[in-house]
Amino acid sequence: MMELKRARYDSSILSFQQKRGQESSAFLIPFLRADMRLLDVGCGPGTITATMAPHVKSVVGVDIQARSIAAANELVGSEGGGNFSFVEADMTALPFAAGEFDAVFFHAVLYHLDTPTLTKTLSEAKRVLCPGGLLATRDADVGGNVLYPDLPGLRTSLDLWQRWYEHDEPDAINFGRRQGEILRANGFLPIWTGASFVNHSMDDETRRETIEDAKQSLKSLGPKLMEKGLATQLELAEAVTAWDAWGNKPDALYLRCRCECVARKSSISG
Repeated sequence: MMELKRARYDSSILSFQQKRGQESSAFLIPFLRADMRLLDVGCGPGTITATMAPHVKSVVGVDIQARSIAAANELVGSEGGGNFSFVEADMTALPFAAGEFDAVFFHAVLYHLDTPTLTKTLSEAKRVLCPGGLLATRDADVGGNVLYPDLPGLRTSLDLWQRWYEHDEPDAINFGRRQGEILRANGFLPIWTGASFVNHSMDDETRRETIEDAKQSLKSLGPKLMEKGLATQLELAEAVTAWDAWGNKPDALYLRCRCECVARKSSISG
C-alpha cells in the first residue's frame, strides 16, 4: 500500500505546499503553546512545518518521500534550523516513543488513504501523542470547491485529478466534511471544526500561476492516467484548454475548499 502511495506522489504537490505554507496551518495556531512538542506527518517540503515552529517548543516533520525530506532539510539549512527538524519515515510505523508529542498535524494527507491505512495511521498518531494531546487535520472536500465560470473542462480536470487517486470509497471526495466523524470513530474527541478556502484567483498574478500549475499537473499526470485507462487524450485536451478559457475571464474564481478539525486524545494513559 505504501509503495503505491509513494509512486503516486506528484511533484506538483511539493510545488503547491511551497507556496501555501502560512494559510495551511493558520487554524491550528490558536491551539498551540510554547511548551508543545509537535509532529507534522506528511510534511512535504517542510514549508508548513516551519510556519508552526515559532509557536511551539519543537516540531518534527516526517514524510515517506526522500525528495520531500531533502527539500525540507534545505529549508533547515537556509533558515538556520532552530527548533524544527525532519525525518524520513512511514506514518504507519513512526520511529518515536509512545506519548512523545503534545500535538500531531496532518495536512492534505488522510484524504488519500484507504480505510486500513487510515486506521493504522491514526492509531500510530494516537500512540505517539501524550494523554490529552491534540490531533489536527486539514483536508480536501471536492464538493465544497467554488468555480466561476463553471466550464465543463474545469470539472473534467478536477475529475481527472480525482481519478488519479483511485479512491475505492465514493465518500472519499467528501472526506473533509467527515473528518470529525472519522476521528471520533478512531478514538479521538473533536473539539473544533471549521473550513477555509485556498484562493487560486485573488489577483491576476495568482490566476496566471493557477493556470500554469494546473496545466503542468495535467501534462505530468496525463500519460500516467492514459496508461492506466483512466483518461482519454480528448479529456486531457479539454481540461488544459478550459484553464486557458477560465484565465481569460477577468472575474474568474477558483476557491478550493479545505475542511479543518482539531481533536483531543483521551487524558487517560493507554
